[in-house]
Amino acid sequence: MIAPDDPRLSDRNALAEKLAEAARLSGAVLLAMRAARDVRSKADGSPVCSADLAADHAAKAALTRLLPDFPVISEESVESAQPAPVFILLDPLDGTREFLAAGGSYCVAIAIISGSRPIAGAIAAPEIGRLWFAGEDAFAQAIAPDGSTLGVAQRIVARPTPASGPVVLVSRFHGDALSSSVLSAMCKSEQMPMSSAVKFGLIASGEADLHVRGGTTMEWDIAAGDAILTAAGGVVRQLDGNVLHYGCAERQYRNPSFVAASNEGLAGRAIALAKELTPVGQTGPMS
Repeated sequence: MIAPDDPRLSDRNALAEKLAEAARLSGAVLLAMRAARDVRSKADGSPVCSADLAADHAAKAALTRLLPDFPVISEESVESAQPAPVFILLDPLDGTREFLAAGGSYCVAIAIISGSRPIAGAIAAPEIGRLWFAGEDAFAQAIAPDGSTLGVAQRIVARPTPASGPVVLVSRFHGDALSSSVLSAMCKSEQMPMSSAVKFGLIASGEADLHVRGGTTMEWDIAAGDAILTAAGGVVRQLDGNVLHYGCAERQYRNPSFVAASNEGLAGRAIALAKELTPVGQTGPMS
């Protein structure tokens, strides 16, 4: 078990580099299994295929080598693990529907959680050849199909809201009433369909500005993105304005509704609209 004061946690950028290695190697497995279509439904109704399981195995093998003794809670094995003071959240294939539909914005997402908050994270999107990772600072880098890095990692910073209005990322397969209502109220916004935690990477690297989510998400879906966007100067907040917390087994690792934005002002605007549009007494996702 890793304690919160473990010296290995002191260099968060170094931790992020290790998560990035595990994510890109696992992403290479997904890309190599691009034709996998042996899909079945899990108990919660979400799809899973052999690519998920192979990427899960590859990520865990890499994490065991790179970060020994760190317990891992994965989407594919959540029943067999419990949160510890410090642990890893792993989604070996975020965007399974995107993957099965031959889309490109699926990814591997990995985060280290300490004190209920992500302190480092990595997102690898092998189809589009992109990697984002962050500890104290946030970085982006190109990756090859085999998971190797291309060029040098570059520091990234989220941008101010453009004068023309924010570029808003909407879920390609998981639309919800809350996000649709907020975006309708911000009717001048440009909307870009996108799947998975790739949304967080695009906002962190200054290519988009806002994502609002009222539908169900799980902690492993967004913890890495939260780490990366926060390190890049962006904002991830619940609708009450507070940060999200991770390791909440009592709520089966489900997240509350949230806003991810490139800056505080835009996040505040979206949260205010969401509060206006959420029925009185309802604090969770709109159906």
